[in-house]
Parts: sequence; structure tokens; C-alpha cells
Amino acid sequence: MKRHDRWLLASLFVAVGTLTALLMITGCGSSSGGTSPGTTSGEQTGDDGTSGGSSGSNGASGSGGGTGSSSGGSGGSSGTGSSSGGSSGGVSDGGAPSKGGGSDASTPATPHGTSTCLKAGSGDYSQMGPYTVGTQANIDLSSTGDLPTGDAGPTTATAFYPTEMDDNCPHPIVSWANGTGVTGSSVYAFFNNNAASWGIVVMAADNPNSAGGSFGGSKGGPYNRAGIDYLLKENNDSSSIFYHHLSTRAGVSGHSQGAFAATEASTHPNVEAEVQVEGGGVPNAGIAFLALTGSADTVVGTTSPMMSYTSATGPAMFAEYTGADHTTTPTIGGYIQKNPGSIQFMRFYTAWWRCFLADDQVACKMFKGGSSCGVCKDPNWTSLETKNM
Repeated sequence: MKRHDRWLLASLFVAVGTLTALLMITGCGSSSGGTSPGTTSGEQTGDDGTSGGSSGSNGASGSGGGTGSSSGGSGGSSGTGSSSGGSSGGVSDGGAPSKGGGSDASTPATPHGTSTCLKAGSGDYSQMGPYTVGTQANIDLSSTGDLPTGDAGPTTATAFYPTEMDDNCPHPIVSWANGTGVTGSSVYAFFNNNAASWGIVVMAADNPNSAGGSFGGSKGGPYNRAGIDYLLKENNDSSSIFYHHLSTRAGVSGHSQGAFAATEASTHPNVEAEVQVEGGGVPNAGIAFLALTGSADTVVGTTSPMMSYTSATGPAMFAEYTGADHTTTPTIGGYIQKNPGSIQFMRFYTAWWRCFLADDQVACKMFKGGSSCGVCKDPNWTSLETKNM
């Protein structure tokens, strides 16, 4: 199936998922945790145990977890971190093993290989971190990005950021692109609120056609690129709240069509990492690449994410969650239901940035270490493969 056809098919599924999510929001009133900012205090002690709640189905009906189910599971017996509640308990040492092994700016980047200077939290990335989250909507990207002409969708974006940014610790920057037919930032806000609470600054584009039509090559993923360029510009603007608070180390991300767009944008000179949520394409050589997908994804399946993982040449992980689908798991509907797959997608998303953009060694323990990595014994994942770690 051609990529264009996949996006057209994805548009139906994502649009239905978006409507389902909005109906869920209306029916539930407010969620437990929801997308509201929060703070977590305490020292960061580790997240090399497993957390994941039950391994039930995460289909479109959201039957994998209701409002009373786990929000993260409990820490594995071999880990040192703690998680919130959960019905399935930790995974013992006898669990299933893993299958597999910029541009210049005035603010210096955090040196590679060192401990992070970002605030330490609980070490449980399925929960809100130590920073209070602020948002700024309707930021126009058209002045900083080479955006496609004739696109009826908005050129705006929403920024998710820690309100008390550190003076002497540059905050990594990330751009997000939506799936086909999803306009605005609310459907995926739980990903980006969580990341911002752990010190990451995210620019989430509002456009529902995030790959930009026929754009490709050096212009591929125009909204991801524009988000990064906007933040780099703001870092050098003395009137901006981001002035001299941002790192030049960047990540790209997105869901479905947005994940294809993020992969195309991974050639941006500042990009060092990517989180692809149910997408495809060939990531730029050498970047740290994470492919998140689900066994119940009937839109892109596991073939496209696996091909992306296979083509990655830097540190890489392929993570397929049991029962995770294409429309509920990666959207607000799944998060409101405390769908285990939704929580784990969010957890991996945040921890990947903390590890590969901020040198957080606690987060890195989740992914590194071969069969002894923090998540490699969690049986709720259908498949976990790593390389070049």
C-alpha cells in the first residue's frame, strides 16, 4: 500500500478516534490525572522496574482499562523505582526476556554522557514530573517555517513548557505532528503535558495534514521543522520567556501521518532523537530512534514501524504493546480510560527524551542494558527489540 493511501485510510480511523475521544470527555466530566499540569516532589531513585498495569486489550472500545484500572502498574522486583498503583503488580526476574539485543546558539547544549541537570523527580515517567506545566496556544509558525502553500489547515501550534525553567540548565526541545484529520493540540496533550512536566519544551503543531502534501527531502515534515526553528529563534529573543533557557538538542515526534512527517523531519540539523508513534519512513542516520506501535493497529500494522527500526543506524528500540490500537491507545480517549497501552506510550515518550536529549541516566536504564534493561522483562509488550544501545 502506498504511503498516500495509508494516510487516507488513517484519516478515517483517526477522525473516528477523535470523535470518540471528545464523546468520552463529555461523558466523563474530568479525568483522573487528565491533562492538567501537576508537580511531583522527591528524589529520583530509578525506573528500571516495569510498570504497565494489566495486559488486557486496548481496542477502540477501550476495554483494556477503565477509570479504575492501573495508571502505571507497580515497579518490577528488579527495579529501584516506584510507580503508582496498578492491578497487575511488578514483573519478576523470571519474566519474558527481550527479543533483541545543530546549529549554533548562545546557550550551550548539555554534554553527552553526563548526568542530567534537569530536576529529578520520582523516576516514574508514567506520572507527572517535578515541573509545573504552562501552555501557550495559537503560536503562528508561518514566519519561521517553510510551510506548504494552499493548505487550508492552521499554521499555528501550542507550546507545552515548564513554567519555572532553569537558568543554568538548557531545556531540550521537541516538535509534535498530528495524525490525519486531527486539528489542535488537545487529542495528544497528555503526551506533551507529561513531557513538559519532566523539563522538555514541546511545540505541538495544530495542522491536520502534518506531512505537508507533496513536501519531501530537505522540506519533509514542515510543521515539525517549523516548531524546532521557532524555539531556536525564541531562545535568542530577549523578549521571549524561552530566552537562553533552551537547549539546541531537539527531538521530533508525531502519530500516524504525523509520525511519517516526524521521520522526514529527522534530517533537521538539530535533531538527535525521534519518537515515532505508529508511523513509518527512514529515520536520519545516527539519531536515537524509538518506534511505538501496537498489536491491534490495523492501519499501519507493525510492518512500517519495524521497517523504520530496521533502517535506523543509531540507538534504536522497537516497542509493540499487546492490544494497542491505532485510534484509542495514542489519543486522549485511551488516556482518560487509563488504558495501559496509552500510559506506557506516554511513559516511553517522556523517558526517551530525558535519556537521549538530557542524559538522564535513570531514564536510560529503561532502555539500555540488553535483556536486563528496565522494560525488557515486561510481558505486556508483545515485542521489544533494541540495537546500538
